[in-house]
Amino acid sequence: MKKIVALLLALMLGLSCAVPAFASDDASSDDWLYIVKNGEAVVTGYTGSDTELAVPSSLGGHTVTEIGTAAFYRSKIEKLSIPSTVRKIGWWAFYGSSRLSEVKLVRGLGTISFGAFLNCTSLREIELPPTVFSIGSDAFAVNCRTRTGIPDILNDRRVGEQYYSVNTSFVIKGCIGTAAEKYAADKKLVFSGSDTLTFGDVNSDGSINSKDIILVENYINGGRLSTPEKLNSDLDCDGSVDDSDLELLRSYISGKISLYDIPANSFRMPEQNRLYGKKLYSDGDSVAKGTGTDTFGKDFHSYSYYLAEKYSMDFTTNAVGGTTLAKIKENPLSSGTSILERVLTMHEDYDVILLDGGFNDIFLKVKVGEVTPDSNKGGFYDITTTAGALEQICYFLTKNYKDAVKLFVLCHDCDDRQPLYWDMLRKVLDKWEIPYVDICSETDFRAVNDEINKQYFYCNDDKDVGDEIHPVAYAQDKVYGELVEKKLNELFAERSTLSAEKQKIDIAKGETAKLTVNLGSEPYSGELRWTSSDEEVVTVSQSGEVTSEAIGQAMVRAETPDGRIVGFEVDVKQNPLCFYLNKTDATLARNQHMSLVPAFLEGTAAQDISYESSDSSVAQVSGDGVVTARRGGNAVITCKLSNGVKTDCLVRVR
Repeated sequence: MKKIVALLLALMLGLSCAVPAFASDDASSDDWLYIVKNGEAVVTGYTGSDTELAVPSSLGGHTVTEIGTAAFYRSKIEKLSIPSTVRKIGWWAFYGSSRLSEVKLVRGLGTISFGAFLNCTSLREIELPPTVFSIGSDAFAVNCRTRTGIPDILNDRRVGEQYYSVNTSFVIKGCIGTAAEKYAADKKLVFSGSDTLTFGDVNSDGSINSKDIILVENYINGGRLSTPEKLNSDLDCDGSVDDSDLELLRSYISGKISLYDIPANSFRMPEQNRLYGKKLYSDGDSVAKGTGTDTFGKDFHSYSYYLAEKYSMDFTTNAVGGTTLAKIKENPLSSGTSILERVLTMHEDYDVILLDGGFNDIFLKVKVGEVTPDSNKGGFYDITTTAGALEQICYFLTKNYKDAVKLFVLCHDCDDRQPLYWDMLRKVLDKWEIPYVDICSETDFRAVNDEINKQYFYCNDDKDVGDEIHPVAYAQDKVYGELVEKKLNELFAERSTLSAEKQKIDIAKGETAKLTVNLGSEPYSGELRWTSSDEEVVTVSQSGEVTSEAIGQAMVRAETPDGRIVGFEVDVKQNPLCFYLNKTDATLARNQHMSLVPAFLEGTAAQDISYESSDSSVAQVSGDGVVTARRGGNAVITCKLSNGVKTDCLVRVR
């Protein structure tokens, strides 16, 4: 019977690649339900009667690495300890476990997902290990309840209204400088801090540089680190310091990744603001239109409303309940036009175009259709099929809204036929290179049980469950809103990549050089934080001017407040005692040009180079060595270094 329960739960969680398993190593393990996913055990439930539990580190010979979605839903557990093998606590893992008052977590845990301890009303505090780098919204002690009997202004029925509150006296314990502290501050909870950590800055000297690399290398090779240094070195948050941490440190210092790409520091990612003031167009079906009753009394509330309000966007929505993507003759669900037809009438300029749809195509049994070959981008498709309609939309948007950020929202799972349609939608969007956010694969939004369903979907008076299709306002914000918001900001960030004309620079000891950063084809004018991997070799000012201090190599990086980076490799060499030009004499016709290029002996370099002509009326020379012949005669072009070393080129103009 237990095996059947485990199998059903695995299917319910949507883990199609997981293998259902059941523990039989010892008597107590028979109380644990789990599945095997990628060779590791995911706990999906507990059937025993104990109220004080220690999650095992292995089940059936598989290491336990995750507490699954709603695994301890409304459990009677009072005290719980989780082993260091567990890397993730899933969505709603302990939802409604009202007796749970004590939880022990240890190093190795990295992620605590959305609503993990939602409605755990007896839990008053929790201590988070420093390896926790990701904490989902409303993870701790949030009280969310739904009451039925509220008239729905959209339809002639009564729906649920949500009540939402946070216990602001809840205490988060942890290290200063970690995700625990930031989460407590963001959610206005009480924070009790101990040691101060600076991930990557192993020796806590205020800079992440080559000294930190040396410390980690020595430790891996048998050396020692103090406890704070070990904690600062665990950049991948797996509870140990090893080669993967060293590689992350090297990648950061070399400019390959930003500070926020390091798992331990990812919680520091600043809130993006690229959406502020943008012009947003939204279209789709009833999910895009939003719920008809909202806690705050608005007529409608959806993820697009959430974005528009948060970022003060100029907002237009044409979403219609019951609408289809495809153009069909009669639609019993809607008197409005199809999404396709509405999109084709767009004419104003928009910065962001947000679309969803496809549910009603399924319900009305619209033909799925087929994606045309990649070479077919001519704009003629069978718009009576879902595939053809979406292709026509993609063609129109690609042609007329090339510069707008476009995003398609693939909604939550709600129908057995949906995978067929959703797979086709993905293929079309991939063909046209239009990005999408996939609610099905990126969240466990589909109802795990009736209680959770009731908190996230419409709740009718005659049914004590939601309709599993229309999210309430809380779900529109917390699930759809935050995912769509994150994706849009990522798309804007991709358009804002930084570059440098010259990322490798050779320079002589004692010289200075100005490093420049471009945004597109123009110089970047925003705020940058400049750092050097080894200040004993190269120092850098906050205006991007590097000064060479000693022979050697160093990485200089420029980083924006939102995590965009450019890396420069600076090689400091000896001052030249001699050097050569690519030409020692040349004959030019009037108005002819040539370039003089200095070459240095191995191990030497120069950055400060000047040029001078003995007779500019015969031959002029620019600051970068371009010679222009003016009139007949001879002139000597002198190339000089900052240390006084120089060489000449004789120019004859005919």
